[in-house]
Amino acid sequence: PAQMLQRGLPLPAHLLLLHVLPLPLLFPQVVGPGQPLTATVGQDVVLPCHLSPQRDARTLEVRWIRHSLSETVHHYRNGEDLYGEQMEAYVGRTELARDGLSAGSLDLRIKGLRPSDDGQYICTVEDSYNEAIVELEVSG
Repeated sequence: PAQMLQRGLPLPAHLLLLHVLPLPLLFPQVVGPGQPLTATVGQDVVLPCHLSPQRDARTLEVRWIRHSLSETVHHYRNGEDLYGEQMEAYVGRTELARDGLSAGSLDLRIKGLRPSDDGQYICTVEDSYNEAIVELEVSG
């Protein structure tokens, strides 16, 4: 691009867009609930997370991890749940809510809460430049 400018050639349109559009329009932002969630041991809970602006997430790579451990709670890629890296404590207890994926919803359901589920969860998406932190407080 710099050589094009020196020669007086016009910049390709996609390079001009990079300088004009704010980052959130090029890369979706991952957004969480903004406040801690509370749930009781034994309950099921849904950790909310979504893309903004809204975008079809069915073909994306979505990863939910535990903040303190940086270990995988749930991994989804291109229509499939991938269990190879999942922490043993979450095997058979998590699911990405499929019905909302086309609208950019990345909600994670955790079944049968345990006291050890208390803490921070991070929702990440392959091509976004941020992540959402969801704080879960498990009582009793």
